[in-house]
Amino acid sequence: MDGSIRVLTSDALTGLKTLPGKAAQACLTSPPFYLLRRYGTSVSWPDGWKGELGHEPHPNDFVRHLLFVFDEVWRVLRDDGCLWVNLADTFNNKQGKKGTTNAPDGSNGRFAAGGQGYATALRQQPEFFKHYVSGIPHKSEMGVPFRFHLAMTDSDFRRFVHAPEGPQWVCRRTVIWAKSLVRIESEEAEGNAMPEPTRDRPSRNYEFLFLFAKQPEYYFDRFKIDVPSRTSSSDGIRTNAGSVWETRYEIASDTDPEPEGVWRVNPEASPYRHVAMWPRTLVRQMLLPTTREGDIVLDPFAGSGTTGEVAVEMGRKVILIESAPAGREALTDRLHRLNGRFLQKSLF
Repeated sequence: MDGSIRVLTSDALTGLKTLPGKAAQACLTSPPFYLLRRYGTSVSWPDGWKGELGHEPHPNDFVRHLLFVFDEVWRVLRDDGCLWVNLADTFNNKQGKKGTTNAPDGSNGRFAAGGQGYATALRQQPEFFKHYVSGIPHKSEMGVPFRFHLAMTDSDFRRFVHAPEGPQWVCRRTVIWAKSLVRIESEEAEGNAMPEPTRDRPSRNYEFLFLFAKQPEYYFDRFKIDVPSRTSSSDGIRTNAGSVWETRYEIASDTDPEPEGVWRVNPEASPYRHVAMWPRTLVRQMLLPTTREGDIVLDPFAGSGTTGEVAVEMGRKVILIESAPAGREALTDRLHRLNGRFLQKSLF
């Protein structure tokens, strides 16, 4: 396959600083979510704090560190380029991760839905369970994606989280990635979001995809993702796809393929410890309107390399940055299994 991929085994901030300016047409990435996983990496941040991204004392500190990373993405991104960022929120909990509010069987009930391997891995990290953010009510969502959105676009809020002066992004749309949808009238559910045992709130069945640009005018070919019009009787009439994107269980992941090459797994499932992968169909949906064949795509939190696989299949080049041992292991395994479909070489 005609394509190129470059892999940097470093933390996102360090790796980005080695890249030339205005090299990438698009950046697609899913940073670690706040207080949700341990990846076994520690970074010395420009504000003097040393630790793992996603485990800062306060969500505003986490947002500030994300700004350090995306300031570098701004430099590496072309002026007409786009940035896609996937984030989800976190609940504050005095019990930490060890026991979830109203879970029928405590931690066993909570983690049984997420997979025994994931549960076992978390229980091996006792310090991971004890983080509680004082000043935010017990059981409350922390609003992390909203804090991030404001810090990226509002210079006053950037100062509020004690970040130095930096780029001001244009947020063009907040897309809802729906892992399942419910028909209220019939009480029927579609999709396959991760189940939750909590009894006193709706389940979390979506995440956010933020679309940022460096300036009001940028490359975006909306027609690449338009859908057939429901209001036209004429064939071929298409309309805006909108900003709620649903993924179902029939997606691709790193499991043994069926004979036809279609792999059926839960969107959050992964055979790799601590590696959370997004669906290839979702990556394709982001790449179609914001890149062209031959463009360079960047992912500074590459994980197992889903962005790279899809980008190369679509004729793009890609730069992947990953520091976590589990992520590097998964990425190496994926590259070996693809057996030459990725051509690893320098892009510059």
